[in-house]
Amino acid sequence: MNKNIVLIGMPGSGKSTLGKIIAAKLKKAFIDMDDYIELKEKKTIGEMFNINEEYFRDMESKYSAIVGKLSSHIIATGGGIIKRKENIESLKKNSTIVFINRPVENIVRDINMKTRPLLKDGAEAVYRLYHERIHLYKEYSDIEVINEKELEEVANIIIKKVGEWYENNCN
Repeated sequence: MNKNIVLIGMPGSGKSTLGKIIAAKLKKAFIDMDDYIELKEKKTIGEMFNINEEYFRDMESKYSAIVGKLSSHIIATGGGIIKRKENIESLKKNSTIVFINRPVENIVRDINMKTRPLLKDGAEAVYRLYHERIHLYKEYSDIEVINEKELEEVANIIIKKVGEWYENNCN
């Protein structure tokens, strides 16, 4: 399978952590889109948001188009990748899109909201974002996986479901 596996979902849903586990298991390269954008732009996500959110979203679109042309990568996106349909269209050309759906109350309990620009207002911001975005995550994904088990187990479920999806849709 040469297609990418792209992980989408809320901030704190486990995309980066699961992406690293999946990449190691499948012996594929891993890209964290936020880290990739920071490296290419030589600015932190926070600094880009300080310019304005639109600036960051423009960079996200620019690099989605580039990363979408790769093969055999595991890609963890930022939570807002779904805000622009063009991002998903770029990524979907050579990828299976997996929505990591983690119960929002678990996200609120576990993540450091101070390090995430859109969540700095606390728990109510997480719930608001979830309700704004849930339909887009579901619409744009090929596969949905609930993240409420041990990470190794969730990673194995993702690998299995992607393999099944690939067999049913790409042959």
